[in-house]
Amino acid sequence: MLDSRHSGAACIVAGTAIGAGMLGLPMVIGPMGFLPGTLLMAVVWAMALFSALLLLEVNLKIGAGKNFNNMAREVLGRGGQIVATGSMAFLLYALLVAYLTGVGGLVARTGGALGMAVTPQAGSLLFAVAGGVVVLIGTALVVRVNKALFYGMLVAMVVAFASLVPGVDVANLTTAAPREKLVLACLPVLFTSFGFHTGIPSIVRFLRSDARSLRRVILVGTALPVICYFLWLMVSLGGMPAADISRMGGNVDTLVSALAGSSAWLGSVLSAFAALALITSFLGVALALFDLLAETFRLSDSVLHRTVTAVLVFAPPVTAALLSPGRFIQALAHAGAALTILAVFLPCAMAWKLRRDNVQASYQVAGGTAALVVTSAFGLLVVSASYL
Repeated sequence: MLDSRHSGAACIVAGTAIGAGMLGLPMVIGPMGFLPGTLLMAVVWAMALFSALLLLEVNLKIGAGKNFNNMAREVLGRGGQIVATGSMAFLLYALLVAYLTGVGGLVARTGGALGMAVTPQAGSLLFAVAGGVVVLIGTALVVRVNKALFYGMLVAMVVAFASLVPGVDVANLTTAAPREKLVLACLPVLFTSFGFHTGIPSIVRFLRSDARSLRRVILVGTALPVICYFLWLMVSLGGMPAADISRMGGNVDTLVSALAGSSAWLGSVLSAFAALALITSFLGVALALFDLLAETFRLSDSVLHRTVTAVLVFAPPVTAALLSPGRFIQALAHAGAALTILAVFLPCAMAWKLRRDNVQASYQVAGGTAALVVTSAFGLLVVSASYL
């Protein structure tokens, strides 16, 4: 069992993973079917868990709690640090594009329901301005706003699940068409949905526990998203045939419309849940990118420098969202490729080098070199699938 401190850390792992990615799961898994989709999700979870344990091994070997950039620099040199920083920036930018396009579509849908003509681009821009103001003011405001929105998201998620359960048809859950192209299309979004790895050093630094306790925290923390995703897929995919899912496109507003059908109440609940999931993820990612860019370019906390940093954070994703609306799934796929570099290739490379150099520590993941090769091959598959 986990005490309150360790259970809190497990919730941080779960909360980092659960976010906007779960909105993409029905759209990519639906066409191939619930049963093969959940089986594939279990495989991706196992790979994500193994790579997380590799990061734990590396972190404990070179200094408990050292951040990702320092780990890459100490083990792989300056080149490894550049790859880590570049991949982190690309991941965060791709996620921001996904969130902006997702919220833009929801704003347009809500505006249409209220009789107002709002384009997805206008919705994305309005959301970016509001989010940018919150991030610009400072971390304390982001934390307070995000905490309130997160609790609201949990309430909306429970109500959404309960509202969808009566419409579940077992026949929809047993229909399967796991074609190779559909399986590959699922991988980047699935892996993005288990993207919690960059927070592992912070958890190690926070807990200062033994390797066994840390491993249990990661295991429990990654199991919680699996349960949530399984339930979400069951109630969402059980409510409509796979053929309908294949026709609905790849953005959040079309998913909400398809699940809600003619029910205005259900549409409002699902819109609230989707919007809150996107906004809470957006604020956390924007804050992380803000801090990363400020550190990289050595920008101070003055009003001028914070404004410059905010422009660097929001200008590229806003431009991408305005030029390519409705690209939620594609943006998540790009994020999956960047996450694979951070969470698969770099941990495998660092673990292999430290083992080759016989660096001793209290913990080493089982599986040896063969497991590193299999995990790296999985990473290559995810990156390849992101651009097919």
